[in-house]
Amino acid sequence: MPTALITGCDTGIGREFAEQYARDSWKVIATYRDISKAIPGNEHIRNHPLDVTDESQFESLKEELDGEPIDLLISNAGIGLDTARLGALDFDYARRMYEVNTIGPLRLVETFAGNVAASTQRRIVAITSRMGSIGLNLSGAHYGYRASKAGLNALMRSLAIDLFGQGITVVLLHPGWVDTAGGGGGGALSATASVSSMRQVIARLGNHETGQFLSYDGTPLPW
Repeated sequence: MPTALITGCDTGIGREFAEQYARDSWKVIATYRDISKAIPGNEHIRNHPLDVTDESQFESLKEELDGEPIDLLISNAGIGLDTARLGALDFDYARRMYEVNTIGPLRLVETFAGNVAASTQRRIVAITSRMGSIGLNLSGAHYGYRASKAGLNALMRSLAIDLFGQGITVVLLHPGWVDTAGGGGGGALSATASVSSMRQVIARLGNHETGQFLSYDGTPLPW
């Protein structure tokens, strides 16, 4: 069976990805900022600590996997709730969002691209947001979050080009407004529905679609 490595499985979308793939008998490497929130381990789920701002934890996990092929690498860990306005901005939090939402995914790919290249499916998916779209920004605000996701989109687009020769497909997915704490609550979609839809998109991806920015249902989004 194929193997998926997923970041940010503590709650919400990441946890739902891990549980759904495990139910379908994938081998899931589920990672957590807080390992105490780990899904109970079973024959399909292996749990590991991974704070995406901690270089040493990346190195430890890479060493433990020892070149194991990863068919699907899902960069899901992220933080949001960036609501401050001019005059009351929290620059430390904006910097933290950049470290988690932008640099963390880049380090993830840097660390495990070789594992993905050694697999059969060779797919990398970054969970982004339509709030990272410059073309769709009609309401302003959310400066740090928008910038961190726009940066993520730019990085993954470049990675799609650079990894194309290794047969790796890189895609950005907007999960919709999901009813999770990270989305501020009250979202129109459940994590179950969002992840189920995104999995359908992931399953039918072809290498000709690499570098695309898509909604959870496969609809292309403007940059």
